[in-house]
Amino acid sequence: MNKIIITIALLQIFTANIYAQFNDLTQPIPMDPAVRMGVLENGMTYFIRNNKRQEERASFYIFQNVGAILENEEQNGLAHFLEHMAFNGTQHFPGKSMLNTLEHHGVKFGRDINAYTSLDETVYNISNVPVSNNGLLDTCLLVLNDWSNYLLLTKEEIDAERGVIAEEWRTRRNAGFRLRAQYMPLVLNHSKYSERDVIGDLEVIKNFDPETLRAFYHDWYRTDLQAIAIVGDVDVDEVEDKVKQLFSSIPAVENPIERPTIEIEDNIEPKFIVATDKEVQSSSVSLIIRHKDNEVNTLGKWRKNYVNSVFNTMIKARLNELIQKGEASFLGGAISIGGMVRGYKAFNIRASAKEGEEEQAFKGVLVELERVIRHGFTSAELERVKTNMLVNVEMAYTKRNERSNDAICKSIKSVFLNDTSFPGSEFSYQFAKNIIPSITLEEVSNIAKVWYTKKNRTVVITGPDKEGIHLSKDETFAFFDEVSKMEIEPYTEEITGTDLMNGYQPVGGEIISEKALEQFKATEWKLSNGTTVVYRFANFEKRNVALKAYSYGGSSLYDNDDLPSIHGIRSYVNQFGIGDYDAIAYRKLMTGSTASCGFQLGSLSENLSGSCAPEDFEKMLQLLYMRFEMPRFDKNVFENLKERSFSNVKNRVLSPTTLISDTLQYIFTNGNPRVRKLDSLFLTEIDFNRLEEIYRDRFSDASDFTFFIVGDIPKEKVKPLVAKYIGSITDIDREETWLDRKIEFPEGKQEREIAVPMTDAKSTVLIKMQMDVPYSRDNMISQSILASILRLRYTEEIREKEGGTYGVNVQGGATRLPEGSLNLTIQFDCDPGKAQHLKSLIFKELELIKNTVREDDLKKVVLNMKKNSEQSKPHNRYWMGVLNAYYTTGQNALESSYFDDIVNSITTQDIANKAKQFIDNANMVSIIIYPKENI
Repeated sequence: MNKIIITIALLQIFTANIYAQFNDLTQPIPMDPAVRMGVLENGMTYFIRNNKRQEERASFYIFQNVGAILENEEQNGLAHFLEHMAFNGTQHFPGKSMLNTLEHHGVKFGRDINAYTSLDETVYNISNVPVSNNGLLDTCLLVLNDWSNYLLLTKEEIDAERGVIAEEWRTRRNAGFRLRAQYMPLVLNHSKYSERDVIGDLEVIKNFDPETLRAFYHDWYRTDLQAIAIVGDVDVDEVEDKVKQLFSSIPAVENPIERPTIEIEDNIEPKFIVATDKEVQSSSVSLIIRHKDNEVNTLGKWRKNYVNSVFNTMIKARLNELIQKGEASFLGGAISIGGMVRGYKAFNIRASAKEGEEEQAFKGVLVELERVIRHGFTSAELERVKTNMLVNVEMAYTKRNERSNDAICKSIKSVFLNDTSFPGSEFSYQFAKNIIPSITLEEVSNIAKVWYTKKNRTVVITGPDKEGIHLSKDETFAFFDEVSKMEIEPYTEEITGTDLMNGYQPVGGEIISEKALEQFKATEWKLSNGTTVVYRFANFEKRNVALKAYSYGGSSLYDNDDLPSIHGIRSYVNQFGIGDYDAIAYRKLMTGSTASCGFQLGSLSENLSGSCAPEDFEKMLQLLYMRFEMPRFDKNVFENLKERSFSNVKNRVLSPTTLISDTLQYIFTNGNPRVRKLDSLFLTEIDFNRLEEIYRDRFSDASDFTFFIVGDIPKEKVKPLVAKYIGSITDIDREETWLDRKIEFPEGKQEREIAVPMTDAKSTVLIKMQMDVPYSRDNMISQSILASILRLRYTEEIREKEGGTYGVNVQGGATRLPEGSLNLTIQFDCDPGKAQHLKSLIFKELELIKNTVREDDLKKVVLNMKKNSEQSKPHNRYWMGVLNAYYTTGQNALESSYFDDIVNSITTQDIANKAKQFIDNANMVSIIIYPKENI
């Protein structure tokens, strides 16, 4: 009893101290007490935190306060190049031995092992490491140690990597990249930030002297600019001792160069640019206002971030409301406070426009900003946002022990690189609960006045490279003055209802039978309207309940003439609202609720899915009921959405991506008339009445559906509500299934070359194979293993040895419906001059794997698959998948024969045999897409 009293007293003292801190917003934000943090004598910072969410797993990160901004002209691109070299030989792991070592423990390159470089930082990670093997923990620490100071940077490995980087450079050259290259120098006022794009200069990449890279490495990869983080199921004391012993021996760089902070000069006069590209499909107008971020990391800054977030949410809701009402002059609009580059933020105002209507679009967004500046927001708007924020805060706190190791590491990264804080769940929760209610209408309404300044403005217009469709500088600046002088009324809103079903109460059905599914620890209920409901309690994700339902049929039951209207169902119906409420009223009505329930109309089935916190379970079931019984169809909204769709597809043909996609779709479906491209003709054929008829038909018979409920909610609460809502849905006792519409892959072996107009020369090699075969778990798993092994082989042969591509994407698996088949897709981008040669290497490996599968490759793939299988189990979605698989296929995913027996017994000869059978007998289409000259 005394212990309880002492505990309560300590908690009261702790809480009082927290609230006392909140009253002084000049206080720094505290660090999470669960994080062990220190700085070694050589200047390296370390962070260690125990996290039990992923048992026997840990993640290892090294953060380098180094990026492309530190390069000189002859090093342009070498910060990123250096990141690649960290995987190409270190003191303790020469060549590719680091990756080989880790992959032998199921830690996969590209997913679990990765890195990135940006303008100001470089970050490496090794994630999801099974640290039950203590030696592997030591190995990962040794890798971080080598990444810190012991890269080999041999000439041979540098030269081998040049081609890989060059192909990554090629891959990044798209319309968006080219547009940014035009306008970012103005936005960043020709500072050094505007001179670096991370990937760098191709001539530098191809020709730099290795000593230039080594000099950059020596200057900047150093302990005072580095931090490591280890988070997971680890003993913090033990890991700290290991860190001190290993990393303290790294010497500090003598006379280090000062790490510069880049300043961007103010521009008093606004800047203006029209950036165009032949491959851009639509126009947009943006005003970007740059702001220096001088605030130190205090509670006051944290509070301002909350206020800014409230502003962003409220202005976004207003713009979306105009679109939903059909009153917007813009296709899309946005006003927000956001990040920019280190030390700077931006106030962004943007409108996307129909061709030739840039002025109307941007003026429409400016008017809404001006409305806020003059009249502010309403108290109702503010209270809705604050209520939703507090609900999210409560949910986050409930799930505080569910954060992944990587999520925690990324928060710690911001502590080291961005001078933020990671205060821990308890402090964050108490701070938010205290601060959010204190946010006033006046301060949020004044936000725009603070950020909408005259200084540091840049107007950016982007769009197609066409004459006469873009605004001039004079025209643009003129309507800024015009909007400022307009008469603008305050925002008003209609009072909406307070009850989702508007007073209607379903009659309710009965549960006529109950069956225990012992093997799944689940329960099956049969209801009086013929529905089947399967429930399982699972609290892996606290306060989370998931709902899924399926019925066979889908779009397969309708003729080709109905396909446009079916597209309309998928694209528009969710935006009509539900029951008596349009989309705007529905959003407001759902303030503070976590409940959601949407639908999907697939080719072979119709489905519903939802989620909620336990306290909103009844509301989620109400939404489910309404999807069947009270859907909403709004002709005016339909016409507005359809018109916007026309605008979106008007210039679609100009995009190489679209041309390629449409062509490939036609080829791979053998020109089947049921597969049509999305163009103006297709949109014209969407019929509102037919759209409604088809939707109501698909959701007219509850008895044809099976429902699954999995989550953190007790059975005694679920059962009566299931009877009331699911048991009340109309049933007509029809029995139906899907139709096989024979959308078939081309027969035989085909080779094609497709010429496409494009600005930057790039070829895509695409090989797609398919073979009809009865579905089985053995076939599916074997095909997946085959694809993974091929991915390893192509990485070694085509990326590393040839330097021919940034990466070869290989996907393989099996389909069950409408017919069983095995498939394999191989795709990569490359230099057009190398496409034929590299394609020949693809086929060479396909021939080799029919006879020889390396034991080493198989072991890596199987270990990774087994690790991922184990990691998926402590999640609600795993049990939803288990139950769904049992009811749709009759297979029990918990039995060893479903996965374990197959992967444990499979041999290299098994894979070789499977590969030979598939490769020799599969239908295949081999395509090279190359640039059309003189576009």
